Amino acid sequence: MTRRTAVIFAGLCFVGLAGAAPDAGLPTSSGVIALNSLPNPSATLATAAVADAKGIMVGAVHKIILDASGRPQTVDVTLMGSNAVVAISASQFNYDQGHNVLTAQLDARQIAAEPPVPQG
Repeated sequence: MTRRTAVIFAGLCFVGLAGAAPDAGLPTSSGVIALNSLPNPSATLATAAVADAKGIMVGAVHKIILDASGRPQTVDVTLMGSNAVVAISASQFNYDQGHNVLTAQLDARQIAAEPPVPQG
């Protein structure tokens, strides 16, 4: 094996090993929390994206409805592609603070089947 071949081979091995563990050593999100433990949820979630249980982005937060104690009760979600707005119980979500994403415990089909928010 020539020196040039050895260097190329070593470089390919390094790239292969680095690609095998893309998240190694990289910081993760600052934490995933239950939605009902989030302080000031309306302001915090105003720009949050919404993902289904598989992590596929399905929409964005349209509005947060709070109960009498100020905890999230319902999340109105604007669905991508259709701009339909559906109401989903806040208990179905966790919030990833580091990525500003609400992740539902439902798949995309179940989210789309949730009741639409009344217009007006």
